[in-house]
Amino acid sequence: MRLIHPTVSRRTVLAAATATATAALYGARAAAAFPTPPRLFGAAVQARQILVDKGFRDAVIRECGAITPELELKWDFIESESGEINLRPADQLVDFAMRFGKQVHGHTLVWHRGMPAWAVQALLEAPDWRLIERFFALVLPRYADAIGSWDVVNEPFAIGARADGLRETPMLKAFGPDYIRRSFEAAHRMAPRARLYLNEFGLLYSFPQSVAKRAAVLRLLEDLRAKDVPIHGLGVQAHLELARMDAFDAAGLAAFLDAIAALGLDIRISELDVTEADTTAPADVRDARAGQAVRTLLDVLDAFKGRRALSGITCWGLSDRYSWLPPQSESAGLNRGLPLDSDLREKPMFHVLEDFLRPANRGIAGA
Repeated sequence: MRLIHPTVSRRTVLAAATATATAALYGARAAAAFPTPPRLFGAAVQARQILVDKGFRDAVIRECGAITPELELKWDFIESESGEINLRPADQLVDFAMRFGKQVHGHTLVWHRGMPAWAVQALLEAPDWRLIERFFALVLPRYADAIGSWDVVNEPFAIGARADGLRETPMLKAFGPDYIRRSFEAAHRMAPRARLYLNEFGLLYSFPQSVAKRAAVLRLLEDLRAKDVPIHGLGVQAHLELARMDAFDAAGLAAFLDAIAALGLDIRISELDVTEADTTAPADVRDARAGQAVRTLLDVLDAFKGRRALSGITCWGLSDRYSWLPPQSESAGLNRGLPLDSDLREKPMFHVLEDFLRPANRGIAGA
């Protein structure tokens, strides 16, 4: 569709009308989109991968209880030019998920790297919260009965710039730190049934920045909960790096997760993958190293296994065939940091996840 909106208020009216008119597309089949009990394992995928690659599509159907649109729900993907709205790829992924009984996790509403350039310029020139609500209105009502959870605010922290640890983003510059509260409240108004998450990376290690970031995230979540902001959980991005696993902070991460759970919040392990350090070894050795790194993370999660606090594990991709991770050198080939290799064969990482999830009878491999 194409929307023409010369002013912010006009944008808001047109977007809300469009969302209201299209929300019924998914309401009638909502029961199929939310299986009970919820499956824990999911992967980020793109619509074009599902549409053109039958083997990969079959692997997603077989192994995943949930999918996360990797690109299709980001603002700059939906509306790279002001008024040029493209929701067809998101619709295709939602239709696929509902057809095969998969949950959908929405990613992401507010992210500094996911904002179109025209919106950044507009916010910095004349901050107007209606522009943010206009984007929310494009997607949240439309998928209110099909997408059960959302990353509302993604990667808002960057330790060092400010005492509160928040990243200097266009949203922060335009609206101040309160943009986080306002984002969750707006999302809840438009999708009152959805579970809403903050999603952050860099929380896994013993480096001073990781320790400080965990503390800053916890302070923010405590503040939001004290103010009764409608936030339901934290996405802990798990981009494991083999070169840094010596600094993996199991004790610090466990204490952090305990504190998050004590607030009554869900914990999602989001964006799980492994970046290799040495690509000269044989493939089986490389795969074993990646699997061991994932096992190290899952050992920390063991106390949460089968409990409500752990609401999901999502890999940022299912197969090396479509990995976002770059190769470490031209001769190394694909980074081997996902559960399936480029030929869709199971690797040690797959079986580590399978073993972890099997007691709950959910997720990967036949749930």
